[in-house]
Amino acid sequence: MSAKEIDAYCHFWAMWCRTRRFYIRPAPQNILARMQPSKSSEPPDARNYPDIQYFNMAIHALADMPKYAASAKSFMRYYGATGSDGQELIKQMAHGLGISRQTLHAHYVQFGRAAYAMSLSLKAASEAATSILERDAEGRGAAEAEAEAS
Repeated sequence: MSAKEIDAYCHFWAMWCRTRRFYIRPAPQNILARMQPSKSSEPPDARNYPDIQYFNMAIHALADMPKYAASAKSFMRYYGATGSDGQELIKQMAHGLGISRQTLHAHYVQFGRAAYAMSLSLKAASEAATSILERDAEGRGAAEAEAEAS
């Protein structure tokens, strides 16, 4: 992917994070509110994006690694995942982190690339494990059928 495509993917991830609350209806805060009938008629119907889930896993895994700690802070600040509403200026973000604008840019770009690469690896590993489990299940099913036949 090009740098612009990764940036767009990261912005999509940030939007996905903000809309995940649409998967389930929010729980009422107190016992009296729970006794009242629901005011919303439609259940939540957010889209599920498996690839973005792998990307999310990769982001959180990389953020836990000391090597990517500074890049993760820049990434989270820039894409608005840690409370920033996206309106904060780049200069203010960089100043808040104690780095220059160029360093901030380099950090979030580097982290986005690393997270995307890791998400592809996570997806491949998940698909490989799933296919192995499916083959094992098919093998067990055939063996059980042979045992029943004899």
